[in-house]
Amino acid sequence: MRFPDRVALVTGASRGIGRDIALAIAREGADVAVTATTREGAAATAAAIQALGRRALALACRVERADDVAATFTEVAQVLGPVDLLVNNAGVSAPVPLLDMTEENWDLHMDVNAKSVFLCSQAAVRQMRAANRGGCIVNIGSIVGRNAIPQTLGYCASKAAVDHMTRVLAIELARHRIRVNCVAPGYIRTELIDSLVDEGKFSLQALERRTPQRRLGSGEDVARAVCYVASEDAGFMTGEVLVIDGGWSAYGYL
Repeated sequence: MRFPDRVALVTGASRGIGRDIALAIAREGADVAVTATTREGAAATAAAIQALGRRALALACRVERADDVAATFTEVAQVLGPVDLLVNNAGVSAPVPLLDMTEENWDLHMDVNAKSVFLCSQAAVRQMRAANRGGCIVNIGSIVGRNAIPQTLGYCASKAAVDHMTRVLAIELARHRIRVNCVAPGYIRTELIDSLVDEGKFSLQALERRTPQRRLGSGEDVARAVCYVASEDAGFMTGEVLVIDGGWSAYGYL
């Protein structure tokens, strides 16, 4: 097991990629705290972790609010112990054309996707430094941190911020034996993608044709990458953005 008797916290873990990451980390031996906007929303993931024989904690946390984040990390430390591994997964995507975009839409993306990384990382590092055994932070970015897509100004800008925050945190925290990396997924088959397909905003077949591997990724694909990056197998890796996109970014044609 890669994380025996370690304590992990995964934000936005009620479903989709976050849930798959939390379960994968638990299978590798960690006790896992999971957050959602409501405690009830995180409960099913926590129950699944407990079924694997690990301790789990379901928490309600608005990750863009400093008070919520502070309370969450305090409860994790009291119940499971100080956090060794943080996965900043919580995120939102609300595509809209520029001229229809509101200040609220911009703030939503920047707060949930970027500000949360600052708040949760700061809280985790305080515990990691106090425990004096190093630690690891994995941010979940996106290929749009580097690739521009129309009608996603807020989302693209916030994910680009996550890329660069990863590098800044990595070089600042290296002396404390805390590694910081980012996993940047491409198009992953989630409930969000399915809903956008149902709304006619995406064509599943077009996305698959555009991807060199001719398929969308799965939550398990992302979870395996997170487990690698967070483990000692990647012990000399910090400040990097690992792209998991089936070749989408490398492919230069429409």
